[in-house]
Amino acid sequence: MSRHAGRGDDGPVGRRVARRAGRLAARPAVVAGVVAAGSGVLALVLVGASVVVPVVRAATGIEAPLGDATWTEDFDGPAGTPPDAASWTAQTGAGGWGNDELQTYTADAAVLDGDGHLVITATVGADGSATSGRITTQTKRSFGAGTVAARVRLPDGTGLLPAFWLLGDSVDTVGWPAAGEVDVVETPFSTGTSTHLLHGGTLTAPTTDAQAGGDAVHDVPLSDDFHVFAVTRTVDAVTWTIDDEEVQRVDRASAPDGLRWVFTQPFHVLFSLAVGGRWPGSPDETTPAESRMVVDWVRAAEG
Repeated sequence: MSRHAGRGDDGPVGRRVARRAGRLAARPAVVAGVVAAGSGVLALVLVGASVVVPVVRAATGIEAPLGDATWTEDFDGPAGTPPDAASWTAQTGAGGWGNDELQTYTADAAVLDGDGHLVITATVGADGSATSGRITTQTKRSFGAGTVAARVRLPDGTGLLPAFWLLGDSVDTVGWPAAGEVDVVETPFSTGTSTHLLHGGTLTAPTTDAQAGGDAVHDVPLSDDFHVFAVTRTVDAVTWTIDDEEVQRVDRASAPDGLRWVFTQPFHVLFSLAVGGRWPGSPDETTPAESRMVVDWVRAAEG
């Protein structure tokens, strides 16, 4: 994330991928990984972006693309209860989370709605305070090479950073970014553009953040409806899809020389809805007082 498509009633919705050469360097090398690692990042190195130009169809008819899933999470349970404790832990507290964020994460901001969804609610007060939610499968469920997907409806609003992402299980021992991070999707400025990145250490400096990936620009904002976001990791490549259509790919053979390839190691899953911070910036008068990130299901298929 760092933590960090539209519905087409009249036909397919187009997406285009934008190069980030001028924008990546301005992004703080923190968001998710520094928080988890509990340490600062010494430097940021832009190692490049891959670019694809797909055409994407509508999202609403897609239900569960992973028929061979080795793990499924449907968020069934009574309204107001936490997600299954066998898989999920709420991460709570304030302190900026490595990115000078405003929110305090609370357990009651990431709960079930009673209709088969996880709802993460961000509340922004008139005084600039904020609460929100963040959950992780760390120490409970992790996944190596394969596909992880989730059906999510993302919120839109200035200063909001909704994210579905993966973090290397070794983060508590080797630190971030050496453990690796895969941002399945995050929308730091608006849901008209989504960000899909890899973070890893460099070959010579594991504490230096090297990034690869890019942005997909959407003709219809992702907040319009639920969409299926997925990432597939293999020995040779990482590929991102939205509603089964490829929006980004980084190949190991052609990846920038500086990026340490750690992306087939075990990673765990996180969902978070951050507020403010150096990336994407502060909420303003247009930001909703309450925003909801709604997760319908999660699937994982290893191998």
